[in-house]
Amino acid sequence: MSTVTPFAILALIGAVSGSVTAWLLLRRDRPAEVLTPSAPPEPVPEEVAARLVDDERAARLAALASFARQADADPDLRQECVGEILTQFRSGWPDPPAWQAELWRLLLPHLHPGSPWFWPGMDLELDSLVLHAVDLRGCEVRDARFHAVRFAGDARFAEAVFTGLVSFEGSCFARHALFGSARFGTGADFENAIFTGTAGFAGVTAGGPMWFDAARFSARTDFTAAAFGDDVSFEATGFAGRTLFTGSRFAAGAHFTRARFGGHADFTAATAGGFDFTGAQVRLDARVVRTWPPGWAPGEPEPRRWAGLTRL
Repeated sequence: MSTVTPFAILALIGAVSGSVTAWLLLRRDRPAEVLTPSAPPEPVPEEVAARLVDDERAARLAALASFARQADADPDLRQECVGEILTQFRSGWPDPPAWQAELWRLLLPHLHPGSPWFWPGMDLELDSLVLHAVDLRGCEVRDARFHAVRFAGDARFAEAVFTGLVSFEGSCFARHALFGSARFGTGADFENAIFTGTAGFAGVTAGGPMWFDAARFSARTDFTAAAFGDDVSFEATGFAGRTLFTGSRFAAGAHFTRARFGGHADFTAATAGGFDFTGAQVRLDARVVRTWPPGWAPGEPEPRRWAGLTRL
C-alpha cells in the first residue's frame, strides 16, 4: 500500500497545476537579448501547450485515484476525497464534458451500494455549475446540493436514494430530468427549478416535505404513483404540458395554491390529507382532458381564457 499521505497528494495536484507557469518561467530566463522591448514575448507553441494540459490532467486524475485508494482503507478520508473530486469539476479545461466524464468515472463506484468500493453516507455539493451527462441512477448519498446548476444533458437519478437533505433550488434541466422511483428520505427542495424536457417523478417516495414552489414544467410532468409522507407544495408552479398525478398519495397536504395548468392534468385516484388549489388557474382554450380531485372544478373564465379552480 502506498504511504503517500492525502496532503502529499493534494500538494501534487497543486504542483502539477503550475506546469504552464514553470514553462513560461523557463522561457523568461533565456538570455536578455532574446527578449527585448521591441519584440513581444515568445508565445507558447500550441503543441507544447496541449501536451502540458494533457499531462496536467493525467497527473490530477492519477493523484485523485491514489487518494481514493487510501480512502478505501481509511473511512475518515472518504468525504475529503469526494470533496477533492467535486472541486475538480470547476477546473476550466477545454472539453468540459470529457473532463467531467473522467471525474464521474472516479466517483461513481463509491456511490453505488452494489459496488465493492461503496462509501456510505457521502455528501455531494455541486453549486453554480454546468453539468454534463449526470447519471446517478441507483446511487446512494446523504446530503446532495445542486443549487443553480444547469444540467446540459439528460439528468438521470432513477432509483437514487437520498438519505439526507436534497436541494435542486434554482437549477435548470435543459433536457430530461429522470427521477423515477427515487427515494428522498427527508424530503427535497426544487423551488424555482426549470424543467425544459420530461420531468419524470413516477414512483418517487419522500419521507419529508417537498417544495416545488415557483418551478416551471414545460413538457410532460409525471408523478404517477408517487408517495409523499409529508406536505408537498407546488405554490405558483407552472405546468405547461401533460401533467400526471394519477394514483399519487399525499399523506399530508398537497398545496397547489396559485399554480397554473396549461395542458392535460390527471389526478385520477390521487389521494391526500387535503388538496388546496386556492388561486390556481386553468387555461380553457386548450383542447385537453383534465381530471381534478373530488370537490374541485374550474370556475367562470377570466380574461385571456383562464379560469380559477374552485371548490364545488
